[in-house]
Amino acid sequence: MARISSDVSLLIQSTPSLSSISFPLYRRRFYVLFVFGFLAFNQCLFWLTFSPISQSTQAYYHITESTINLLLNWGPIIFIPCLPLTYVLLNKPHGLRKCVIILAITDLLATILRIVPSMIVSPSNDNFTSVSLFFIHVGQILNAACGPLVMAPVSQLSCIWFGTNERTRATTFAIVAPSFGSTIGFLISPWIVNTPERVPQLLYIHLSLALVPCVLIMIYFPAQPPRAPSPAAQSLIDGSIHESNIDSLKTYMKNLRQCFTTPSFLLLCSVGGLLGGAFSAWTSLFANILALENFTERQSGWFGFGASLAAITGGLCVSTLADTRYFRRSFKSLIITMTIGFFIALVWFDLLIRTVFYDEPILKPTVTTVIVSVTLAGLFQGSAAPLVYEALAEIMFPLPESLSASVLVQFANIAVLILLLIPPSLYQWMNLLVLAAIGSCILMMGFVHIEYKRRNEDERKQ
Repeated sequence: MARISSDVSLLIQSTPSLSSISFPLYRRRFYVLFVFGFLAFNQCLFWLTFSPISQSTQAYYHITESTINLLLNWGPIIFIPCLPLTYVLLNKPHGLRKCVIILAITDLLATILRIVPSMIVSPSNDNFTSVSLFFIHVGQILNAACGPLVMAPVSQLSCIWFGTNERTRATTFAIVAPSFGSTIGFLISPWIVNTPERVPQLLYIHLSLALVPCVLIMIYFPAQPPRAPSPAAQSLIDGSIHESNIDSLKTYMKNLRQCFTTPSFLLLCSVGGLLGGAFSAWTSLFANILALENFTERQSGWFGFGASLAAITGGLCVSTLADTRYFRRSFKSLIITMTIGFFIALVWFDLLIRTVFYDEPILKPTVTTVIVSVTLAGLFQGSAAPLVYEALAEIMFPLPESLSASVLVQFANIAVLILLLIPPSLYQWMNLLVLAAIGSCILMMGFVHIEYKRRNEDERKQ
């Protein structure tokens, strides 16, 4: 009897744990995340093509500032109706791969259309402006339709491919990739387009960038790992196998009702939407906001670069912290801390510019003070963003991660659209509205209760 017990003990010691047998991790997950991140980077870079070079674009195409604003506004306008279709596709068998292929091809087509006018019509031709506007608008609309394909899958991708204690970092990388696109757009676009005649050169560079991930995807892009990396991933993969189109729509509406009847979800989604939407609109209009303080378009580009780079850095650092043992269940306190920091940085920025309440800045604006204030704002906003995505997925588990992410980005795009519709003559209101929005986020976070349902289920099964 003792001999049998000894053999059993040795067998148990030499056998891998259940979690390592059932839920393996594959190195190809980093390739999948990189390709998706490349596409997300491109989509945001292309969306922001014309705003950082507003003056050169107006001169080259003979258009007004309101047209430039409309090219930017196509992003949230088209995003809103396309998002439900993305959710349905994403939760079909191999839905992630289908979304990525559509994203790559559509963005490539968008960049081709934008360069067509410069190839077929001379800028000196009387019809150049009308021809150009048609192709540019269609290109921007197609790129805008790719927005949901970039923003909705982030939590679902990290769940399908990454382990339980890697998900926050993977989600963060997918989120900051488009932010890095806007960062590069703010910095590189004014540098490339130093004269109006160089606008087509920037569009050709964008076409080249769109071609690279298309080639990578056609060579290799797996639909899902051979075996799920976590119990949550297995549940997600199994749930998509037998969904028909009708069932998907019915399930989507049912799940939406469940989301909108969960108070903590609504509050946290409002917080995340305001944080992301207000920051995106605010940074995209730096050139207009800071023109009153005699800062150049190129300087505004550097300010946007600093804010976006800080957002990326903050997101990567805090997500790494949130995946550690002591902070895995501290999402609420981390989000509140970062939101307060964002609010303080915005107060400082508002004191450096003119508003509707005072004709001259309270504090003297300099390049140093402006860039430090916007960099701190970006740092704190970027730190909070990935935590909101993951916290929403925890609250609504076992519903698909793409559902909570899609509702969140819908809220963010509505916020962006509202702010971008502010007329140029009322840009002084922008900063006060952003400040009020972030202040309300702090109050709402006090009533949010985050229950870690997904993590509890993973830990229980493992």
